[in-house]
Amino acid sequence: MSNLPKDFSDLPRDLAEEVLSKVVPVTSLRRVRSTCKTWNTLSKRRSFAKKHLAQARVAAAKKKEFMVVMMMDFRVYLTRVNLHYNKVELCMKRQGTLIFPDASDQIYVRQVFHCNGLLLCILKDNPRLVVFNPYCGQPRWIEATYNNQRLEFYSFALGYNSNTKSHKILRFILYHGPFSLALPEFKIYDFNSDSWRVLDVTRDWDICWYCGGVSLKGNAYFFAEKMYSENPSQGDHSFLISFDFTRETFGPRLPLPFEWCPVDTLSLSTVRDEQLAVLFQREDTLQMEIWVTTKIEPNTLSWGSKFFLSVDMRVLTGKGFMFSFSGASFFIDEEKKIAVVFNKGKDMMGMRNAAFIIGEDGSFKEVDFGESRNRDLQPLVCSYVPSSMQLE
Repeated sequence: MSNLPKDFSDLPRDLAEEVLSKVVPVTSLRRVRSTCKTWNTLSKRRSFAKKHLAQARVAAAKKKEFMVVMMMDFRVYLTRVNLHYNKVELCMKRQGTLIFPDASDQIYVRQVFHCNGLLLCILKDNPRLVVFNPYCGQPRWIEATYNNQRLEFYSFALGYNSNTKSHKILRFILYHGPFSLALPEFKIYDFNSDSWRVLDVTRDWDICWYCGGVSLKGNAYFFAEKMYSENPSQGDHSFLISFDFTRETFGPRLPLPFEWCPVDTLSLSTVRDEQLAVLFQREDTLQMEIWVTTKIEPNTLSWGSKFFLSVDMRVLTGKGFMFSFSGASFFIDEEKKIAVVFNKGKDMMGMRNAAFIIGEDGSFKEVDFGESRNRDLQPLVCSYVPSSMQLE
C-alpha cells in the first residue's frame, strides 16, 4: 500500500477506484478498509469490486494462476495455485484465512460450498449457516433448525434463480430413528423471504449424501442411485441428479460415463464454473479416472469419448491395494493435464493433510499441509471464481 499517492483522498471517485484496484492486492482489502472511512466506503462499491476483480484476473492469467478454496481442520483458506512451478512447495500458496467480520467468537467450519463467488459455510457446533463473499460485503447469517432427538444427516447446495439472480439454499435432511426407516426431507431457503419451506419432492432415486454435491451455473448436481425397490435389471443404477433453483425442482437422471458401486470412490468438481468433472476410483483395482463434461445444461449433459486422466494408483504410489482416495475432493488444470486431489496423507494413521498432484504423464507429487487436528475430518478443496456479487 506504500504505492498509494499521498493526496489519494482528493482524487475523483472513478480515478480513485482505478488506482486502488491496481495497487492493492485482493488479500489486503481488509487492511485497506480499516485505514479510513473513505477507503472503506470506496472499496465496498460494486463498481470498485468489478474493476478490482478484473485487474486480479488479468494478473492471474499472466502468471497462469487460479484460485481455490481449501478447508482443513475447520478453517477455510483462499489459496492461489500455479502448477507451472517446478518446485512442489510453490504450487499452492495460501493467501489468507476466511474471517467473518461480525463474528464475536472464532468460527469453525465443517463444510463449505461455492456458487457464483459466494461461499456457503456449514458451521461446527453452531446451528447457523453463513453465506459470504470473501472479496466484498458482509456475511449473511441464516438460522437452521435441527432436531436433537433424532440422528440427522445433511447435504447442502447453494444456487440462484436464473431470472432474478436471487440466491437460495437447498438442504437435504436424512433422519435415522432407532425403530424407523430413513425419512428424507427437502427444504429450501429463499434469501428474499429469509425463510425455510419444505419442498414436495416425488422421486424414484436416493441422493448419495455422503458424496456431496456441487453448484454450477446456479444449479446443483448430486450423485444418485435407484431406490432398492426398483427392478435392478432395468437400466443404469447410478447417475447424476440436478436441482434447478429457478423452478425449484429436480431434473431427469443424467448419465455417468461409467458404472459404479457404493464401495467405489466418487467426487464431483467444477472447471472454471463452466463444466463438471468427476473423479472415479474403483475399489477392486484402485484405478482412478477423471472425466469432464463436453456439454452441461440443467436437464442434459454429455461426456467426452475419452477420460481426462486415468492412472493406476498402485503403480504411482507403490502402496498396492492400500492407497484409496475415499472421501477426497479435487480440481484439475486442463492446460497442464494435471489433477490435484486433497485427502489424508499417505501415513497409515491419517494424521496429516495432503494434496496429491497427478499428471497425465504418470508424474506423482505430494504436498504436505502438516498434521491434522482431526483424524476423521477430510481436507476439502473446491474451485473458486471470484465475483462482485453482494448479498443484500
